[in-house]
Amino acid sequence: MLRFPLIRTKWSNEHVMAALFVVLVLYHIPQWIVNPVGIVHFLLLIATGAFLDAIFSMIRYKRIWCCVSGVVTAAILSVMTGYVPLWGRIIGVVVALVLGKYIFGGTGKNIVNPAVTGLLFIILVFEVSFPIFESSYLLIPAILLSLPFLRIRPYAGIGYMLGMVAALLINNSLSMNHLISYGVIFFSCILLTDPVSVTKHPTIGAFLGLAAGFAALFFSKVPTVALCGILAVNLISYGVETFMIKEKNKALRNTLRIPKVVVGTERISCLDLTGEVMNNDFTDTKSGKEKEKNIKDSVCTGYSSELILSRIKANEVYGMGGAAFSTYQKIISVIQSKTNEKYMIINGVECDPGLVHDFYLLRHHNKEIIQGIDFILSCIPFMTVHLAVKDVGNLEYPEYVQIHKIPDFYPAGAERFLIQEVLSQNIAYNQKPAESGILVLNAQTILSVYEAVALNKKIQTRFLTVANLKEASAKVVKVKLGMKVHKVIEEVFPGSVNVFVGGGLMQSYLADEDTLIGKDVNFIATGEFPNYKESPQCLRCGNCSKNCPAGLKVDKIADLVDRRKMEAKNARKLQVMKCISCGSCSYSCLAGRNLSSKVVAAKEAIQV
Repeated sequence: MLRFPLIRTKWSNEHVMAALFVVLVLYHIPQWIVNPVGIVHFLLLIATGAFLDAIFSMIRYKRIWCCVSGVVTAAILSVMTGYVPLWGRIIGVVVALVLGKYIFGGTGKNIVNPAVTGLLFIILVFEVSFPIFESSYLLIPAILLSLPFLRIRPYAGIGYMLGMVAALLINNSLSMNHLISYGVIFFSCILLTDPVSVTKHPTIGAFLGLAAGFAALFFSKVPTVALCGILAVNLISYGVETFMIKEKNKALRNTLRIPKVVVGTERISCLDLTGEVMNNDFTDTKSGKEKEKNIKDSVCTGYSSELILSRIKANEVYGMGGAAFSTYQKIISVIQSKTNEKYMIINGVECDPGLVHDFYLLRHHNKEIIQGIDFILSCIPFMTVHLAVKDVGNLEYPEYVQIHKIPDFYPAGAERFLIQEVLSQNIAYNQKPAESGILVLNAQTILSVYEAVALNKKIQTRFLTVANLKEASAKVVKVKLGMKVHKVIEEVFPGSVNVFVGGGLMQSYLADEDTLIGKDVNFIATGEFPNYKESPQCLRCGNCSKNCPAGLKVDKIADLVDRRKMEAKNARKLQVMKCISCGSCSYSCLAGRNLSSKVVAAKEAIQV
């Protein structure tokens, strides 16, 4: 079943390249004021870049992908070669796209920067020399708007900038005019921050940038040295990324700030579709008192640990956070753990930006949840009990339950991340927390423990979130396991077309007419399909790896899967089993690729 986040970042490769194109246009303004005909030449040059990119894309991919990279390449050449004949600049664009890009396989596969390749050809043929830019204050807007592009490859870019400044300082020529005319910001922020051809590793990137920037202005005042230095950085970066850098076993640490997709949310009531008698909503005073009395009676009756465990097992209590793992087995693992210090964490974080039902349960079923906690405490003498939530308002729990406010980012509710936040302990990806004496249970799972023990009720119902993504609204709904997903969505949001179901907003799949609610379903939604275009034009921006909370090299995993070279040996080396299926890589991919599905394919290589 193909799963994917129902939302993704609003930024894309095309947005970044379009922003860069605007900055490059600003760099032309001083030239165009002096020579307005340059505007026509510029338009012809970028048209050539777009046309050639489209032709080569058709030859290689059998379809036309966005040609903005060809346009940007042509614009960069235009900035630095204003006094070169138009025909020479057009040849430079051809050289850039053929020798610098498509000979390697296209966007994302090139070893060197295409624009630098084309520039080097033009400069060698037409003997262009420094200074490249006029010392004009009209360039200040372009220079200032270039600085944000340092974020793409900050270490290499800043290193290059410092290297050029150091060379000017040693040569006693450091001034604002020289910083502008020698293109210090242009080289550092535009040419050396290409994510495809420059390493993202901090130390190596900074060293290479510093050396290349210093050589550019210290040994020669000819741009040839600067461009050759950048090509050297490109080639060394390729070697570093391909052969030298070993994968490190990083702990969970990377997180995303994902905006809430449901704002018009009903959290104070629940729609019951089970047909059961609904006597568990505290909005009714009488039923609330009756329920509290029943809970107190169940406490007074007294339960042995053997009875509690037997009912949890017999009534098939399972993890309702999405994994659907046997709660009985989890508790037994904690009991059998050899550690003397044991801890319990109730997960009420709702880390997925689409879920709302745990918020409701923790406030309107707190009495049952407290009793569920007490049942488990009768079986295991925990050192401490913790309740992890993002919103601590209106929570009523006894003093022995320590409430922790968890920062609002994704995936804050991931089990190992939660343990780090609450207990400051790191659990290896191949180690089960329960075997280390740490019991992490979802808030609804604790409620199920109460129902299984106190009511001797088999777990055949569950609470979940039903959302309308187009209207940005959601409701808490109680359903029976085995109900049809389409029946539920029709009851809540009639007339829905696209229906998605899964563990949450970040890992859902398209439901057909016969899809049933299973144990792993927390979320049902209607809305538009996310814009996944599965572009082959990966820019190697590194967002997928940077935002992976498990520290995986997602870009390398996806590349091996795409080239059908993902074997069990490679999958183990890249530690794909660390993946927690959060979907962060798919959400943050600027190329619009569902990368989480590729990591799943890599996992399957181990399991075959």
